[in-house]
Order: sequence, then C-alpha cells, then structure tokens
Amino acid sequence: MLLTRTLLILISLSLLVSADANSASEDEIKAIFPKATVIGPPDANYPVTPVYQLHELLGYVFESNDLVDFPGFSGERVNLLIGLDTSGNIRGISVLNHHEPIFLHGLGPAPMQAFIDQYPGKNVSSRVIVDNAANDTNPDDNVYHVDGVTKATVSVIVISDTILLSSLQVARKLLSGFSVAPQATPKDIFTEKTWDTLLSEQLVSKFTISRTDMESALGGDLDTFPGSVFDTSRDDELTLYYAYLNAPSIGRNLLGESEYQRLMDTLKTNEQAFLVMSDGFMQYLSSDFKPGTVADTISLTQDALPFSMRDLNFFSYAEQTLAPDMPSFDNPQLFVVNTQSGFNPGQPMTFTLSLNIAKNHLSQVQVTFSDKYQLPESLFDIAEPIAEMIPEPAWVRVWKARIAEIVILSMGLVVITLIFIFQHPLSARTKLFHSLRWAMMFYTLFFVGWYAQGQLSVVNIYPILQSLIDGFDLTMYLMDPILFILWSYVFISLFIVGRGVFCGWLCPFGAMQEMVGWVAKKLRIRQLKISYKTHSRLWWIKYAILIGLAITSVFSLQLAEVASEVEPFKTAITLQFVRTWPFVVYAVLLLAAGLYMNKFYCRYVCPLGAGLGILGYFHIGEWLTRRKACGSPCTMCYHKCDIKAITPQGNVNYTECVQCLECIVYYNNDNLCPPLKKAKKTGRKQQVIPVNAAP
Repeated sequence: MLLTRTLLILISLSLLVSADANSASEDEIKAIFPKATVIGPPDANYPVTPVYQLHELLGYVFESNDLVDFPGFSGERVNLLIGLDTSGNIRGISVLNHHEPIFLHGLGPAPMQAFIDQYPGKNVSSRVIVDNAANDTNPDDNVYHVDGVTKATVSVIVISDTILLSSLQVARKLLSGFSVAPQATPKDIFTEKTWDTLLSEQLVSKFTISRTDMESALGGDLDTFPGSVFDTSRDDELTLYYAYLNAPSIGRNLLGESEYQRLMDTLKTNEQAFLVMSDGFMQYLSSDFKPGTVADTISLTQDALPFSMRDLNFFSYAEQTLAPDMPSFDNPQLFVVNTQSGFNPGQPMTFTLSLNIAKNHLSQVQVTFSDKYQLPESLFDIAEPIAEMIPEPAWVRVWKARIAEIVILSMGLVVITLIFIFQHPLSARTKLFHSLRWAMMFYTLFFVGWYAQGQLSVVNIYPILQSLIDGFDLTMYLMDPILFILWSYVFISLFIVGRGVFCGWLCPFGAMQEMVGWVAKKLRIRQLKISYKTHSRLWWIKYAILIGLAITSVFSLQLAEVASEVEPFKTAITLQFVRTWPFVVYAVLLLAAGLYMNKFYCRYVCPLGAGLGILGYFHIGEWLTRRKACGSPCTMCYHKCDIKAITPQGNVNYTECVQCLECIVYYNNDNLCPPLKKAKKTGRKQQVIPVNAAP
C-alpha cells in the first residue's frame, strides 16, 4: 500500500514540472514571413503578433497553445507557431514543443514535419480531410485531402485540429470575410448636416500642425529646406481634415448623394472609407505618390495596430469636388481601410501623419504627428456575436473511422470474458482450451498489437494520472478508441481478478513471448533453473524500474519518456522492428532471453506489469481454485508454472500471475492432476478451497 501511494505521488509530481512550450524567435517568424521588415509588438488584447512589410500588414503569427486546447496522445498539447496572412492563407508552421512519443522516440521528427508541411498555402476557409487520399485533392471544391501518418493516427488528427481551429479563430477575430458579422456596422440613417455641424460634432476631424510645431520636430526653419517641400508663402499652419464615410450622415453630407452612392457601390464588403484633405504650407501626400496605392504618409492605428490606407482613386477626373456646400481644400482623396486586420470603426482610432523630408540631397528627417478620432456609438449597430458552428469533435471522427477495429476488439474482449467465466468446463477439454488460447495469442499480437496499435504502455500512465492535477478530461482518453476500450476493460478486470487478464491475454508483447516460449519447448531448449527464493527477489527489479521512471519524471517528463524505452513495446509492436539497430537489438535480446527463461521480460523487467500488479493486488475475486493437497503433498503446479507465480505452498501469487489458466487445465484433468488421479482410483472427490492472494 505504501509503495502504491509513493508511486502515485511521484508520478503526479512529474506532471507539475513538465516543460512549458518554447517561445517563438524572430528568426522563426521571419522564416514564415520572409518579406517581413517589422515584427510588431504582441497584441495586448489577443494572442497574436502582427508582421509588416513597411506599412503593409502581411499577417499574424501566433502560438496554438494560446488559442486551443487539444491534448495529444501523450496528454500534452502540441504547441505550433503558425503564420496566417491577411487573406486567411496559412503561410508557415513550425513546431515549438511537443511530447508525442511516436515522433519523439519512434518514427522520428521527419514524418511529423512532412505532415505539417502539407498545410502552408491552404486557406482556413477550406475543408481539410486527413486520410490517405491526397491525390484526390480538388481545390476547386475548396476541399483538401492530406496524407496521414501510419501508426500516428491520434497525433496527426490532433495536430490537424490544432492548426485549423487556432488559425480559424484568428481569422474570425481579425480578418474580413471570416467573422460572422462586423463588430460595428454603420446605421442606414441620414441626417442632413452642414460643414460647420460636422466639425462641431467632430464627425469630421480637424487636425492642425502649426509651423512652430513642424519646425520644432524638424529641428530647423522651414525656409532652409528645399523649396519644393514647403510653401511658406501660405498659411502658418498645415490643417488636415479627415472623416469616416461609410456612415450616411457623414458620407452623404460630404460627397453628395450621387457620389456617396457611387462610393458604396465601389467598396467591397466591410471595407471602410475615409476622406482626407488638407490646407496649408505643404501637401500631406508625397510627391511620388501613385493613385490606387497605399499611402506611405498617412495611416490609422487602433489597439496598437497600424492600418494602412489604400487610395481608391475615386476622383479620377481632373476636377475633384465634394458636395456643393462644402469648402474647397487641397488634394481631397478617398482611402480605404481593409478590415482584414480587425479594424473597428466604432472604436477609438489614431490618425498618423509620417513624413520623410529631405533636408538636402544627402539626408532626410523623419517626423510623425498624431490625432485622435472617435465616432459616436449612435452611428452604428453593434452586432451581437453569433454562436459559431462547433465542428464535430476529433474523437468522434476517430471513433467513426475505426468502427471496424472497435467491433473486432469488442468481440475479442467478449470471448476473453467468456473464457474466464467458463474456465473450468473449457479447461477440462484440453485440446479445445489450447486451441482457444493460441487463437487469442495470434489475435492479440496480429490484430490488437500490430494492426490496431493497442499495446498499452507505462507511458500511458502519465496522461491517465494527469487528471489528479488538472482535473478529469474525458476527451483526452477518447482520442484513441482502442486504447480507451482496452484501458477501461483492463482497469475493471484489475479489481476483479488482478493483472492477469491483460498480461496473459491482451498484451501483444506478452503474446510474442508466449510464442517464443513455445518455440523453446519445440526445440527442447533447456530452461535455466533458479530457486523460488532467488525468483522472488528478482521480480522486484520491475518495481525498482517503475519507481525509477517515476522519480525521473519528477525532474523531466521528456526524460521519463526516453527512459520508458526500457519497454520494447514501441520497437516490437508499434514500429514492428523497423527502427534503428540499438532498439531492435534490445528487443530481440529480451525475446531471446525468453528462450531460456519463459517470459523473462514479464517476470523481471516490465514496469507496466509492476504497476498493474500493484493495482491488481486489491482484486476482489480469486478464480484460480486450489485443493487441500496443492502444495502439500502435490507440487506439480508449482513446478509446471512457467513464470513461478505459484508458491511452493501451492498458493497463487496474483500480483505475479498472468492467468494463462494452465494450472486450471491440470486442476480439471484427472489424467494430469495427482490428487485427481488418486481420487479417480479410490472414487473420492477432492475438496476445493480458494487460493490465497499472497505468496
């Protein structure tokens, strides 16, 4: 009991010290956006980092752990750095951190990276299906098939969901065309207003920069600059007027009804138009500005994110006029702000004028001026968020895809259950029982192990016990239906009959050892003989290994996963010996040891068997019946038990027993069991008593 508590505490502590995901570096971000010249500060309100080429927003980078929570096969999330451009296309993905055992210590990182490399270039509005039909991809239907990774079904589905759903969250939050509705939509209400009223109500912003302020920012008199820059014969002020046009009460009053309607017909969905014009000692646009391009001198900023302003080239004719009763200003231009970046006209914004002014032919001076602009809430309808369609959970898709395997596994478990229930009548028919036994061994190795990848492992203990720290999350266990069903069945059986149902009937590597033992008998390989006293000391090795793994996991969960390679399961079952030679040699040596000492690994090395043995100690039933003569005077079962789970006194040690039921075959055969043979001659029945659980 103390050992059990110690193990639980040690393994639970390991979950507290698992390493956090690594942060993204500037080089990793630029690898995703090679044209980036500016990497903005992380958004204070949303976990993304904007990336720019000069004033143009290229897209966002973000860590998946900040947006979604999909535990992988190991129970830990796969943290990815994802780049998303302003059109919703995935630009690049890099792995920041993961604990998926199949990629860490099995297949290696290459298959995982190859799987991830299928996603850049795909739009988050597309439907992506993980299967083996990549050749059936039909971009015209906006459906893409990506190749999965054999033996890593759960991991790749989690990675796919992590990529797509975290990217879709960013797109719906920040990009146009993905959100359900804009946060603020101008009301279709018109109130006639004069120019002075628009100014007084601050619907048109008047942004004034005095000559003194300009000279102070430039560090010199305006007259000292080249004559083409400043026209000092005009006013001593530069005044910029700018206004939001989508709201009819502003746009129609400034442009007139016909021009306002033309503007609305020109704008794309959710594009926001602004009028900018000036009056004073200089032009606000650079001399080399080209109509229809992004202005390099003006921009809007909102929530610390700059938004470029693209010229609509709306006034393409010579005379640029506003509504008849509007004053005349220099260079009135209409600009559009693209709401891909999450621009919200209902929130405060800052208008910025950034000038690069040539001081002479060798140097330039850069100056920046800013002005606040906020529109009244009465101009807008604030859309309530609409509940998003929740995609079918990943675990449901996995269960549907593996329904045939689930049915076959369930049928096998039913057969094993019936074998245990009817063990006495079955074992009395020796040939039938042995046929069933070997049929189940082949079923366990070839179907449960090699095909369905249902080899339980000590590594599985970590996510199972993680619920002690983080709370119970059924989704994590449901991601692999084969392991979920097996663990459920084994867990229940542990408290009924002990560890033997799994170790003797459902462990693929155990079945392989059983076959090796059969080969040894056929080849008449002499078995190594050790005393029961030595044997009872050696079995503590596996408990020491289990404790060692638990202690290791306290310091590093990743190191514990590496140390868990003491189990040959991944090499022999998951990867079917297709692995680097040290792992293969290790697994083969353990099997070879079984030629000389039956189930050597199960008896002395297996940490999973040790853990199951501890839990199975508390079983409520003792199905392996004994007689008074068992142990004294009869010691046949003690000598015939290949793994020495029967003590010299005739009791069964359920903590070590794999419940192969061979002792029950002897028990029910009056040609093999000495007490029965004797009773057969005398015509007397033998008394049956329950076996003790302790040795």
